[in-house]
Amino acid sequence: MATLPFCLLKSSDILVAGATGHLASRSLTLSRKRRSYSKSTTTTTRRGSMATVSFASQEDEVFLVVGTGKDMVASPRSSSGGFIHVYRFHEEGKEIEFIHKTKVEEPPLALLGFQGRLLVGIGRELRIYDLGMRQLLRKAQAEIAASLIVGLQTQGSRIIVSDVQESITFVVYKFQENKLIPFADDTIARWTTCTTMVDYETVAGGDKFGNLWLLRCPTKASEEADEEGSGAHLVHERQYLQGAPHRVALMAHNFANDIPTSIQKTNLVAGGRDSLLWSGLQGTIAIMIPFVSREDVDFFQTLEQHLRTEDAPLAGRDHLIYRSYYVPVKGVIDGDLCERYTLLPTDKKMMIAGELDRSVREIERKISDMRTRSAY
Repeated sequence: MATLPFCLLKSSDILVAGATGHLASRSLTLSRKRRSYSKSTTTTTRRGSMATVSFASQEDEVFLVVGTGKDMVASPRSSSGGFIHVYRFHEEGKEIEFIHKTKVEEPPLALLGFQGRLLVGIGRELRIYDLGMRQLLRKAQAEIAASLIVGLQTQGSRIIVSDVQESITFVVYKFQENKLIPFADDTIARWTTCTTMVDYETVAGGDKFGNLWLLRCPTKASEEADEEGSGAHLVHERQYLQGAPHRVALMAHNFANDIPTSIQKTNLVAGGRDSLLWSGLQGTIAIMIPFVSREDVDFFQTLEQHLRTEDAPLAGRDHLIYRSYYVPVKGVIDGDLCERYTLLPTDKKMMIAGELDRSVREIERKISDMRTRSAY
């Protein structure tokens, strides 16, 4: 199995001069020492997705898979077709060799390795491909999304499908019957920009309006989806409003005032707890830290309430209304606001400390510990 320890694959879009609404793109292979490979597409072709995939039929060799679209127009969205290109790595990822390409109906905007094969989102359809000699071989497909698949996440046989304007859908793959079955989706139309699986039943994501949210699949629905068998009970179960049989629950929601472009569950400190690291379109890099104890939740929630009153914004905006710009804030405490406690005048610090029945030093230490134990 090939390893790529020092390489970073990056695809970028470029507006083409003189071609209104059309896009071109290029791929870069970056290493720690130098840029080792660069390839640009023609003005009629744009790369929409990219992934490194290990194919079980090729002894788990890692290939570079790129999804492209032809004659793509950004608005209104249209194209004359799409292709899936497959490349083989050479010289530890410093060079790539073109193997073949497969024509598809629409540009593939989501690619992901899945159980030794390739998972592809093409328009509203989710497909599984295997690597053939002259082109990719389609193994399974199902119409999952309402509009357009833009993201894929997976754990085990479970797949999270992100739709451009209809939030996410939980899908299970039944290997013996070779079926892709959706079993849970959302009640709210979220214009998804990025997602990540927090655990087997929970998904974190962001949308184009600057919101961050956490959705969880019902435990009963999750257990039913993992039951052995054909999944016939999921296929024939009564649908809800022409969607999946079950609905996900909203666990947390917050307005971030920046469009999230990526989100990842990670550990930034050795021995620290996992957190959600996300980046935004305007350059934001931030983390969401989970609380472990109820005591910490009560402490920071009370501190936040006091700071909303004692540290009013210069523009006169109400903090609670601001963080609830589209949807009421739920399950999230504003760490930036809590850290402003250290900037307050001494008399206000002591007043808040008295309300919390703690010393000023204890409050400042607790705020600092929350950051250093999970981030920096």
